[in-house]
Amino acid sequence: MAARLSLRLVIGTLATLTATALCVQAASAGSLLGLSNDCGATSQPFAQFGDYRLYTFGTNGGLENGSTGWSVSGGRVVGDNESFFVHSAADDSSLELPAGAVALTPRLCMGTTSTVVRFFVRSPDAGAVRVQVVLRNLLGSVIGILDVARVQAGPSWQPGPAILNLDSLLGVVGVSSIQLKFTTLSGTVRVDDIYVDPWESRGA
Repeated sequence: MAARLSLRLVIGTLATLTATALCVQAASAGSLLGLSNDCGATSQPFAQFGDYRLYTFGTNGGLENGSTGWSVSGGRVVGDNESFFVHSAADDSSLELPAGAVALTPRLCMGTTSTVVRFFVRSPDAGAVRVQVVLRNLLGSVIGILDVARVQAGPSWQPGPAILNLDSLLGVVGVSSIQLKFTTLSGTVRVDDIYVDPWESRGA
């Protein structure tokens, strides 16, 4: 009887260790893909525009820490926050990009196959900006750039398009993180408050 009990204990311990190892491997695989179950606090910054997804705020997404974490060529941080103050009433900055300027956001949190990204945009002279998604691998090397939108901005702050259909990102082998790339095609464009919904969640 004692031998049987010992055998059962050994089998149970092995099963527990195996299950634990499998969970660790799965979590590691998720990390390698740049996926995350915890992307920070969520809010509904675009609810007043009929978009009830639950978004998380991108790292320095409002340029309140200057251009820290961003890569900017030809642009500058200015004192003109998006007029809805969806992130904080104390915010007072945005990024100004004249024609030819290029800006790359800090790396954004990814979920599964339904990541959604959105931001605010305006232009005093009807400028246009091209928006791309940059794909990077674990080493930080660019492995792909996808054109996702061309935004014609108006004189007042408005939300840009919800960049959907990022499902194909996870089909690219080796993708570890994504970034938004803004390139001003004409006029002067300002962008502010970068948000990401890693799961394309739908609020109530």
